[in-house]
Amino acid sequence: RQSPRRITWAPSSARPGVASEGAMVKLLFSGIYTQPSGGGDPILLTSSSQLSSFGYFQRGSMLEMCTFFGRQFSKAAQPGTRSSIKHEDYLCHVYSTPHGVNALTFSDHEYPARVAFGYLAQLVDDFIKAAGAQIPAQPSEGCMNAAFKARHDEMLLKFQDPAEADQLTSIMRQLDETKLILHETIETAIERGQKLDTLIEKSNELSGSSKMFYRTARKQNQCCKLM
Repeated sequence: RQSPRRITWAPSSARPGVASEGAMVKLLFSGIYTQPSGGGDPILLTSSSQLSSFGYFQRGSMLEMCTFFGRQFSKAAQPGTRSSIKHEDYLCHVYSTPHGVNALTFSDHEYPARVAFGYLAQLVDDFIKAAGAQIPAQPSEGCMNAAFKARHDEMLLKFQDPAEADQLTSIMRQLDETKLILHETIETAIERGQKLDTLIEKSNELSGSSKMFYRTARKQNQCCKLM
């Protein structure tokens, strides 16, 4: 098994949000999806990622995989619940909110789940206040990035430090009232009866290179250490 990739955040004199080698990235990706209705797939309204710990040529595939799996987990989420999907050294935390959207983030196993859900609750709260009224009746992929991505990027970078949880006391109390579900495997988190490999191969969302990336990692029993 490969050791976790490590990075350090660039000093203040460097471009904000740029990473270099040293300390570990805790949150890789977060997204806000519409809640599915009428059997349709959730739409990704806004997303942010920190994938600097992966090789340059892997980042595009990793972003596609995060977006794809995020959509599957959002589609299967039960309204009014929090859920965590575990795979090796990573987890995906999903918060199905009462506001008609689902928020999720991919993290390494060391990042406290309670803080991850606090981050998602704060993210949704900021999103609803800043852009909630602007969501179109028929949203399209990434349609809220123009209104919210700058704030989204800022929050994902800020919450790489779990100490940010100190500022989330009231939100944490609200989260305690929602049901928490833990999935030990990806298969238990996606729609019942779906096989992961089949879902990957049939996907129109993933490029050929991303499917090859998945198959190669699966064959090596690494599966990106995430999927």
